[in-house]
Amino acid sequence: MVSAHMNYSNERNLGESSSEMIEILLFSLGGQETFGLNVFKIREVTEISQVTQIPGQQGAMNGVISLRGQVLPVVSLGDAIGMSNGAPNTKMIISEFASRSVAFAVTDVDKIIRVPWSDVKPPQRYDSEQDSVFGVVMLADGSLVSLVDIESVCQRVLPEKDAEDIATGFELNQAGPVFFVDDSIVARRKISEVLDTMGLQHSHAVNGVEAEQKLLAMASSAELSEVAIQERVSLVLVDEEMPIMDGCTLTRKLKGDPRFKNIPIIMYSSLTSEENARRGIEAGVNIYVKKFDSTSLSNAIGQLLTHA
Repeated sequence: MVSAHMNYSNERNLGESSSEMIEILLFSLGGQETFGLNVFKIREVTEISQVTQIPGQQGAMNGVISLRGQVLPVVSLGDAIGMSNGAPNTKMIISEFASRSVAFAVTDVDKIIRVPWSDVKPPQRYDSEQDSVFGVVMLADGSLVSLVDIESVCQRVLPEKDAEDIATGFELNQAGPVFFVDDSIVARRKISEVLDTMGLQHSHAVNGVEAEQKLLAMASSAELSEVAIQERVSLVLVDEEMPIMDGCTLTRKLKGDPRFKNIPIIMYSSLTSEENARRGIEAGVNIYVKKFDSTSLSNAIGQLLTHA
């Protein structure tokens, strides 16, 4: 059983983790189902504390708490994903991602497991904004763990107005199509908006395996047509965290193919740790975007395609 109060910042940098592995904190929402969160997105787990009600709160938004000098919104995760059965929440998972900090109230926490990304299977549907699960893992005893997509949850419960600027002051007229891969429909919409505003054609995949298949098909098509591969794809955007095949694995495979030697790759993530950036650079990405927003992403795209 995970202790009631635990800080994950040191535990997740012990040097044992690999870009092909994911560490998952298991927790429950009161029913028989088991859920999980990526440990890299967790700052700490603590006992639930006094929640202050705020005007206008509704739905899964429970109020706010003060924790170590920081005021955090409290979201009842069971209510947010439609899995609440009335059981009391006793723990809070303090999560950090994309420069946001949120306290998720859950019934209980269990333990941390470590599994290969290849064991994370995608959910059946990718096209619903209401989907709260980005992957499913089967444990040794045959039980299933649903991995919660907390970015999508927050987009619904605590929506933020996107006031970011998309950089357009680049000379990209000669740039070929851009290919991107992301398992989140919210992220895919944001990336498409950036590319459309920059005047770039694009196509995409929803996981690493599909991305590899499509990109290899583009390379083969270019060879058959006797044209430069850059006419099929001039830049690849890769999400670091994906079911089936993570972004680092996909990047290494592409960089190992001579046909993609001169195709730049941008990796982005809602995780802002230096460890994640280091793994991305070691895998071979040209630019690692630690803060996934329209401004940072468009600047990275412009930088690479202007100098292509």
